Amino acid sequence: MPSRTAAQKVEKLNVSQRPKPIWLSSLLVLQRGSDLMAFLLVAATLGLYSWTVYTQQQWSQEYSKWQKLQREERQLTTADAVMKDKLAQQAERPGTGLVPPSQANTIYLPSAPQRPLHQSPTQSTDPEPAAKGVFGY
Repeated sequence: MPSRTAAQKVEKLNVSQRPKPIWLSSLLVLQRGSDLMAFLLVAATLGLYSWTVYTQQQWSQEYSKWQKLQREERQLTTADAVMKDKLAQQAERPGTGLVPPSQANTIYLPSAPQRPLHQSPTQSTDPEPAAKGVFGY
């Protein structure tokens, strides 16, 4: 009996060392290639997904900042209008010494005498020839 088990082992070794048919070899190569392609596609999908999530988070943060700035702008505009109104109300009070503008209290200043135009040295009528070479930045 022990010799028969050894013969089966030898037969199994011979079967595993037989050359594979071409169609089987090509299928194995195709399987390895498709495994690699699947791995690369999964990696690319995960990368694209993580990039999408990251950009959405960044956009949300920047949008929140933009809304906050708009809210602050509205508050500043309102505060400016309130201050102008308070100043106008204070100016209308009789005890402030301010008077409404009229022809009687308008000040006229004489116009300045005409002066001759002075041309600056950079505004010459003859264009200078272009400099050759680069002198610096």
